[in-house]
Amino acid sequence: MTIWDTLQALVRRWYVLLLALAVAAGGSYLAKQASGVYWSRAEVTFLAPSSAINPNTLKVRSSDLIITAGLVARQINGNAMWNKMADPAATIVGEGVLDGWAVRLPDYGGQWSTVYSRQVLDVQVVGPTIEDVRARQLELLDRIDAELAAFQEGVAASDLVTTEVVPAVPPVYYVGGSAMRAIAMICLLSGSGALALTVLLEHRARRRVPIAPGADAAAAT
Repeated sequence: MTIWDTLQALVRRWYVLLLALAVAAGGSYLAKQASGVYWSRAEVTFLAPSSAINPNTLKVRSSDLIITAGLVARQINGNAMWNKMADPAATIVGEGVLDGWAVRLPDYGGQWSTVYSRQVLDVQVVGPTIEDVRARQLELLDRIDAELAAFQEGVAASDLVTTEVVPAVPPVYYVGGSAMRAIAMICLLSGSGALALTVLLEHRARRRVPIAPGADAAAAT
């Protein structure tokens, strides 16, 4: 079909355009009414026991601490692994989560490699209100400490691995989407859908070639 044929088809199938306009209008209205969410991120660093050799526990990095952090994250997630992000700094809001949480050990490897280089858990929370985010965040941080304590049951106090939350009081941010971008995408999708449906209907109509009267008798003779 040429462009002119397509335009003529759109005129003939005016009801398809009307439906697309209704969908675009409804979607645009919902996009303008949609509210944002509140999001917060905290980093929980696992610290080695302080000693005369290692008085600054923040500078101590070891595979044992990384493994411990990973085990705690697995327990928090119900013994399930989390999805690997292309960028460890990606947020769960960017993944489309608008009401939930995530506790992960960031993977700094590439597409074909896995690299856990820090004994730090990435704790993210998103919710409809600041109060919801704060409550979930405190619950997760308390649970991390509880799971770590369960792993170290019976260990001497001087040999305990501890945690530190950075920042101490994680800020909560309001994240709002762009209504103009949403409306533009809704209009684009509605227009594309109308065009595709019109072309499909035209192709189906052209396949129905009517048989001329007496054609069957002529073919028989």
